[in-house]
Amino acid sequence: MLLAEKRSSLTTAALPFTQSILSQVGRTLSKVQQVLSWSYGEDVKPFKPPLSDAEFHTYLNHEGQLSRPEELRLRIYHGGVEPSLRKVVWRYLLNVYPDGLTGRERMDYMKRKSREYEQLKSEWAQRVNPEDLEFIRSTVLKDVLRTDRAHPYYAGPEDGPHLRALHDLLTTYAVTHPQVSYCQGMSDLASPILAVMDHEGHAFVCFCGIMKRLAANFHPDGRAMATKFAHLKLLLRHADPDFYQYLQEAGADDLFFCYRWLLLELKREFAFDDALRMLEVTWSSLPPDPPEHEVELVGPPSQVADTGFGSHRGRPVRQRHMLRPAGGGSSAFEDAVVHLATSSQGPSGGGRLLRQASLDGLQQLRDNMGPRKDFLVQLAHPATLISSKSLSEPLLNSPDPLLSSSSRPDSPSSSSPPSTQEASPSGDIAVGSPLMQDVGSPRDPGKSLPPPPPMGLPPPQEFGRGNPFMLFLCLAILLEHRDHIMRNGLDYNELAMHFDRLVRKHHLGRVLRRAKALFADYLQSEVWDSEEGAEATAPS
Repeated sequence: MLLAEKRSSLTTAALPFTQSILSQVGRTLSKVQQVLSWSYGEDVKPFKPPLSDAEFHTYLNHEGQLSRPEELRLRIYHGGVEPSLRKVVWRYLLNVYPDGLTGRERMDYMKRKSREYEQLKSEWAQRVNPEDLEFIRSTVLKDVLRTDRAHPYYAGPEDGPHLRALHDLLTTYAVTHPQVSYCQGMSDLASPILAVMDHEGHAFVCFCGIMKRLAANFHPDGRAMATKFAHLKLLLRHADPDFYQYLQEAGADDLFFCYRWLLLELKREFAFDDALRMLEVTWSSLPPDPPEHEVELVGPPSQVADTGFGSHRGRPVRQRHMLRPAGGGSSAFEDAVVHLATSSQGPSGGGRLLRQASLDGLQQLRDNMGPRKDFLVQLAHPATLISSKSLSEPLLNSPDPLLSSSSRPDSPSSSSPPSTQEASPSGDIAVGSPLMQDVGSPRDPGKSLPPPPPMGLPPPQEFGRGNPFMLFLCLAILLEHRDHIMRNGLDYNELAMHFDRLVRKHHLGRVLRRAKALFADYLQSEVWDSEEGAEATAPS
């Protein structure tokens, strides 16, 4: 009886507004089927119009305090935010404000935090030595100069004010957060925030807010990305066993071509303005998590002595993390695998973490390892989600992995990918558990692997490391192109090149609609409330 009560309350504990999501998206299977019934060429409209300024004020009380934070997030989840209102609402979505601030208090708070930022910005030289500061600045500048330059906000000369603000924001973060520092990809996370806020200090405060949740993506141990790969793989296998089986036989079930998606939470997969809406909808699916007092703009000091990074006292712990391995890449990676496998048993004495998890060094790290080994989570049995033989390599396999994921040394040579016009979503979706029915495969049945058994999924507070909807967006993109991939028999390189060509080109309306329907089905079916789901999330 107690166990049943515990399970029945898990939804509310995981996402305080889960029941509201269910009621608004539609509890019945027929509702979800209606959502999935539109054709490929049909124009897809949002569930509701974007949140307006007048409607936003209905969520505030007479003192300007946000009185209904969960309802506000649900409203944004179903319609997004009007562009002119984003700089106000995003601060709530990124958990910048402490609870209970009035309108005047919010203004004073942001002014004070902006002054704090300017002070931190003036202290670069006091916080790091000149050589390290120059290294950080040049690394940041390299990425800033190729981030969203096609968008009007970042167009123009290389010394333009917006590019300079983005550079200074990221440099200040690296200097004040030495345990994280700067890694390739962070500029993609900061760029939309700066463009929306149009204020360097406010953007830095918001960036610190989002990095509180996403900093683990860039940690050198790779554990956060390993978990996200494991969960996406588990979700795809649960949702579409036949497609998963196809990817297995194509050698693509590692899903390395999704690395950019998981690292940047799909920011690069849509046109800039569409990405803004996708981000706010994703953030709104998360429960409010306001700071107890205020957003911290300075992170903990580096721990060089504890990690084995660097040979010079006081050098930033992430200098090698940002670019290339310092040598011994294979053993460093294997040490990271051992750390992942034994993490549930407590800290291991003297074990080194992975020295290189940044994107620039991933190809070199793989080369140092020799023949590719399968450290990915093996999901044939839910109880082995994380085990000594089921660890995920947080790798992409190209000289610039954020830009391309198709060059994999152990894959056959690829041919030119098909045009994006040929890609079409699957029309054969049935709702239930598993989320999709098996459909015919273009492959030789004699070479097929046995279909994997059904399994549960982790609960929402654990799935995708607390961001389950992002995984369903990834799943929706995969299913949009599933039929094309299987019909044309794409191998790993062809599949990766296909998605590389679709950077900033995915159809947001279709992807959001499909993802929301599948997410609603996941929440309704409570497949995560099964013994299998519990085993899948238990530490090994």
